[in-house]
Amino acid sequence: MTKNDNPPIGKHILLDLYNCQNSDLNWNEIKEIFYEGLEKGSFSVLSDHHHQFEPHGVSGMFILEESHCSFHIWVELCFVSLDVYWCGQKCDEQKLINTLIQFFVPEKVDYKYVERGFFEK
Repeated sequence: MTKNDNPPIGKHILLDLYNCQNSDLNWNEIKEIFYEGLEKGSFSVLSDHHHQFEPHGVSGMFILEESHCSFHIWVELCFVSLDVYWCGQKCDEQKLINTLIQFFVPEKVDYKYVERGFFEK
């Protein structure tokens, strides 16, 4: 809760996965694992968009009913970076995070969580 005991309007996570074992993937593989994690976390995907870099690497965005999830994958660094912003109380970001960590198998994880938008009732 917040300074005034009201829940935040939004929540925002930043997740960096270092030295991932599974980072050299194509869009269809990435899309599948993100959809799985987002579904497990009760996020509702409205659409997705990506760019596949040559020779490798992918950046993408999932537009969510709750807001968005964006990611960038640097294959040459075995690095995955993402941010997720959402509104409401139904989503469980930890289920998404756990799915991605289990899939990418990073050696190191940096995680930041920020609550945003506090209003008086």
